[in-house]
Amino acid sequence: MGINEDNKACSRIVEVFTGAYASGKSESAINRALQYAKCGKDITLVDLDTVEPAYCLRPIIGELKEKGIDVIAQTDYFGLGEAGSYVTAEQINCLSKNGDMVIDVGYGASGLDILDILNNIEKENDLRIYLVVNTSKFETRDKDSILEYIEFSSGLNKQPWKKFSGFISNTHLSDETTKEDIIRGYNKLLEVSKITNIPIVAIGADEKFIQEFPDGKYDNVPIWFYTRHMPKALW
Repeated sequence: MGINEDNKACSRIVEVFTGAYASGKSESAINRALQYAKCGKDITLVDLDTVEPAYCLRPIIGELKEKGIDVIAQTDYFGLGEAGSYVTAEQINCLSKNGDMVIDVGYGASGLDILDILNNIEKENDLRIYLVVNTSKFETRDKDSILEYIEFSSGLNKQPWKKFSGFISNTHLSDETTKEDIIRGYNKLLEVSKITNIPIVAIGADEKFIQEFPDGKYDNVPIWFYTRHMPKALW
């Protein structure tokens, strides 16, 4: 995975990753934070998944910190489903920290409205909100369902800053994923990209596909090769 040149010119970047259940949003967020850390950036990864706290990052906080990532996560409560989760003052005030930030947002009925709890997020000059799309999931299986999910996940509290900056095409079937699955998912999402004018900024793929895409790109879109961490994060 490479960091864009325009990223280097910015003093601060805040990237938000969201998506449907099992879209790979948390894996995308973790690997993106690792990408920044490897480039020597001061990066904080914020776990804001209030829907499925059972899938939170707390079991791998130590490992991520060893790799140069500061992690903010809720570490005291455990829950399944939309159970009315607890968030900490550190999560709410995470944007008071210096440096770049990656925020992992859970799926759910509130969508991007969960970002409203973050103090001063509307003041961020370089806020990028990415929708991670796995077309093997029912919620985002085709053009119409993806368009519906965009509206659903946008939340109810519409604000000028609360909009998607780009898509991450992350079609996968876990260990059964093939190169053809990845390309097929990208082509479905490309159709939506042309309709919405929301660009596909990257294609997510397991690191085992590095040899399948030797140029690190497909259709001139960069491929983010993921090391899988979330299996260790599941309690």
